[in-house]
Amino acid sequence: MCMLCVIPPDTIPSRDKLENSALNNPHGFGYAIAVPKENRIHTFRTMNADECINKFYEDRAKYADGYAIWHARYATHGSTTLDNCHPFQVGKDEQTYLAHNGILSVIENPKEQRSDTRIFAEDLLPSIGGVSSLDNHQVWNMLEDFTTGSKVAVLTVNPKAKHQLYLLHEEKGLTDTDKVWWSNNTCYLTSWYQSSTLGCVAGMIEEDEEWLMCNICDDIIEYWEALKQGAESYCWKCGSCYGCSSTKSLCLCYNKSEYEKAYDYRTYTEKYNTDRYGGWYL
Repeated sequence: MCMLCVIPPDTIPSRDKLENSALNNPHGFGYAIAVPKENRIHTFRTMNADECINKFYEDRAKYADGYAIWHARYATHGSTTLDNCHPFQVGKDEQTYLAHNGILSVIENPKEQRSDTRIFAEDLLPSIGGVSSLDNHQVWNMLEDFTTGSKVAVLTVNPKAKHQLYLLHEEKGLTDTDKVWWSNNTCYLTSWYQSSTLGCVAGMIEEDEEWLMCNICDDIIEYWEALKQGAESYCWKCGSCYGCSSTKSLCLCYNKSEYEKAYDYRTYTEKYNTDRYGGWYL
């Protein structure tokens, strides 16, 4: 899932939400803060959640007048190492960093140790012009299509860019009363209990009534109804996985059987969630 948090200038996010995000996404942490007066980006990455949160508050007090991005990783692609913690420098541009929530359709070498986001930051975005290309409407629309099901924040002080912060699929996230933007609801501790129990992003709307909520199309459905339809692990409206928000064709939470591997498994949707034909890891 991951948590991507975008903090406006002169704003501090809730410590509780950062801690909840780290509990729900425990595979590495990092942040980047724009320092406009010094024309640079201040960054920090670690595998220790407490260290990241404490350092962020310390640095945010020093550098409060720029945008900031904070990230907690839930590993899907690439090794679980410090090198794959967000945010990533965009190519050789030391004035631009990005972080991401979701899964990108990046074709990887089987021996590749970099995550999909790291490949996007180091190779793909620089190849189309870097941060300044985001001011081109055609490029922006192309990247919105490419990152469907994901959210991407790009922080920059590069003078070639028109904006300090670019946020792809902002409408898919949540903005709290402090104007801090969160990419999903794993900033709430209850989401971890619900997701680990139900294999989805869920919440209690009424007593003894469990509901599923899709982060992509915002569809809400009663859990037991989803069970009857065989759709407790993915949204039956848009087909995206509750665990990673990717479509079933790209989802890494789904474990294909040997039978499905021999065929185009998209033609066997009626056979999902059965032991014989594989199922979700969640």
